[in-house]
Amino acid sequence: MIRGWSGSVDVFGSVLAGLLIGLGLDALFNTSPAFVVVLVVVGAVGAFLKSYGDTEQFDRQVQEAMRARNGH
Repeated sequence: MIRGWSGSVDVFGSVLAGLLIGLGLDALFNTSPAFVVVLVVVGAVGAFLKSYGDTEQFDRQVQEAMRARNGH
């Protein structure tokens, strides 16, 4: 269950960070939501890729544990 919460926090935090940094850059450069849109998308994609990698790693660990339990 903790892995699920960790992944959710990663996604939320990455999107929130992209939003806040984008708002700051848009205010600094006096642009419309250009930086917000780009950084939110980058944050979301990065978070989902990290979650995918974490899931792959967890799957490998489960497979290794199953092999060790079965004596292979």
